[in-house]
Amino acid sequence: MHYKKSVFRSLAMVTQLGLSVLTPILLCIYTGYLVDSHFGTKLMVPMLILGVLAGGRCGWIMAKNTLLQEQKEDERLRREQQAGQQRSGISKPKQPSRITGAGAGSDSKGGRSQ
Repeated sequence: MHYKKSVFRSLAMVTQLGLSVLTPILLCIYTGYLVDSHFGTKLMVPMLILGVLAGGRCGWIMAKNTLLQEQKEDERLRREQQAGQQRSGISKPKQPSRITGAGAGSDSKGGRSQ
């Protein structure tokens, strides 16, 4: 179950990373195109550079936050496993024996005579 969760989380991260990097680049290119066509300036290249820088920053922050979140989850799972091991180390109270008084006067019903 943890494996499937990890695969889907990785797939979602790759998709989100691609979109978060691509969106600022496309928005800056579109803005540069609109400004160039409306005012006749040459802002397409600077806007492209700005978009690449913004997309790289978004990708870096998202990847850093995702890795930090995974480290926290791994630490939480490790603490839960350690707590489970500590609990399993405690022995259960001794159960009374099911065999009672197996002596001369006992029958097959739990060793009790009637």
